[in-house]
Amino acid sequence: MTALFAVSTVGWVLRVVGALVVLVVLYVIGAKMIHGFTAEPEPEPDPDETVPVNLRFRCNVCGAEVVMTAAQDDEPDPPRHCREEMILVTPTS
Repeated sequence: MTALFAVSTVGWVLRVVGALVVLVVLYVIGAKMIHGFTAEPEPEPDPDETVPVNLRFRCNVCGAEVVMTAAQDDEPDPPRHCREEMILVTPTS
C-alpha cells in the first residue's frame, strides 16, 4: 500500500512540475509577442530630404500599380506587393 501511494505522489509531483514548465514557457512566448507590439514605428522621413520623382510600379502577381511622386533618393528601391518586388513600368530619368 505504501509503494502505491509513493508512485501516485511522484506522478502528481511530475504533473505539477510539467504544468509549471509549460506555464512559464507560454508566459515567456506571450510576453515576447506583446513586447513586439510596443515597438515604435520608423520615424517619418524629413520632407526637406525627399526629391520629386515620377515612377510607376506594377505588381507582377496581381497587377496592382503604384505611382511614386517623392523618394529619399533619385533611384529608390521598388516597393513590395504580394511578397514580391514590383516591376518598374516607367523608365528613370
